[in-house]
Amino acid sequence: MLAKNYNSYLDTSTVKEESLVFVLEALLIQKDKYFKDKNKKILKEMDCWQGRADLVVAEIKDKEILSKEKAMLLSNLTNAQIISLLHRKAPRTLNFLINRTGLTESTVRRSLRLLLNEGIVMENSNKSYILHPDFKIPKVVFNAYEVKLYNWRRALYQATQYFGFANNSWVVMPKKYISPALHNIELFKANGVGLISIDENGKVLTHLKAKQNQPNKKAFHLVGIGKLFI
Repeated sequence: MLAKNYNSYLDTSTVKEESLVFVLEALLIQKDKYFKDKNKKILKEMDCWQGRADLVVAEIKDKEILSKEKAMLLSNLTNAQIISLLHRKAPRTLNFLINRTGLTESTVRRSLRLLLNEGIVMENSNKSYILHPDFKIPKVVFNAYEVKLYNWRRALYQATQYFGFANNSWVVMPKKYISPALHNIELFKANGVGLISIDENGKVLTHLKAKQNQPNKKAFHLVGIGKLFI
């Protein structure tokens, strides 16, 4: 718990959510040593094409690091869509990539050219494509946090959208306003969304743990990894 009293952060209508995000960030960093070890990072207002999460905690699970150049390419949705369809041992043709992504031929060709030049993709002699053997995608677990004051239904909806890129999704509300959400906690449980309250003294209470999932949109997850390493 922080020594500071946070009641003042919950007073006005326009800065309340921003202030609660600030408090949440401070509390997350304070209680978790892995931020100091740089195994975890916090990203604010992260947009992975599934809404914009207030805070995202990214936990890097291995020692793989993306160069800034590769990260920039991965953070682009078109590139991420193509990478998500490629494997190391199962070649994909140009037509396969066009049909599966729904992108135009010129767009796919342009993206492949960039990915080939950066050593992310390799072209076979038969004009098919695989992931380059030297390209490793870091393993990252994303926890997305949606902060709301009153509108728990909207918060729950937003939090479910984050499963496109995130492994865990949470709703965070002030303790003084969380009762309606608690009365509907079964909806949170059914959707796998965690529920957290913060009181005016900075005390955090986890009412429901988020259910860990595999992100349901691989391309969106890759975009998030790219943004993490930029």
